Amino acid sequence: MDKLYSHVANSPAMAIFCGLAILVVLVQAAVFFRVAWKQALEMGLSKADLVKVVKSSAVFSIVPSLPIIISYMILLPALGKFFPWLRLSVIGSATYETLAANMAVTSFGFDSLGSADFSPDVFGSLLWVVTLGVFLSSLSALLLRRFDSKMQSVTTNPNSFGKVIPNIMFLGMMATLSAPYLADVTNIPSMAAIVVSALVMIGLNAVGKRAPVLKEFAFSLSMIAGMAAACLITAIL
Repeated sequence: MDKLYSHVANSPAMAIFCGLAILVVLVQAAVFFRVAWKQALEMGLSKADLVKVVKSSAVFSIVPSLPIIISYMILLPALGKFFPWLRLSVIGSATYETLAANMAVTSFGFDSLGSADFSPDVFGSLLWVVTLGVFLSSLSALLLRRFDSKMQSVTTNPNSFGKVIPNIMFLGMMATLSAPYLADVTNIPSMAAIVVSALVMIGLNAVGKRAPVLKEFAFSLSMIAGMAAACLITAIL
């Protein structure tokens, strides 16, 4: 009998393969950093100024990293410890990874990503779907250059309707992803997460007008508050 996919997802082999891919990216970042540092010194910047830039960049990188960490915690129970680590370190997002993985799993006849104890074969197919989906979408950026240039000409015209097309497309995408959860009023934990996170976001944005630093954490804190509300409601029910 096949082992549960969790044995494969959390295996040492998966850790090695994912770690090698991330190592390549870290080496690239180190090479770019070294070249940039050398170029900055040649331009006349002092080492003290460069150290200040590195320190400030490191500090301001903490806030954007919080949603990534939260996304990793969301994906960890379903996809294991290592594959979400690879995806969110190199390329990918929690929204895409969850949506694509869930579509792959349901195509095999399972109810959802979180409720299935499927075989390693299904888990392997899931990994391919998630990976090839990003690859094909990235490839489309090269194949649709004429479309991109046309969209730029349309959206840069202040008197054109095309200026709002990107916003409409983004809102439509978010509505498509959110509609199943917003419409299912019987899912109490989901509704609690939506309401609590929305209220926290509104409140933090209001407070952020007087404390701009707090506003930077609004998105991350609202996600944490929503998840905490969902956990609390689930424990009560």
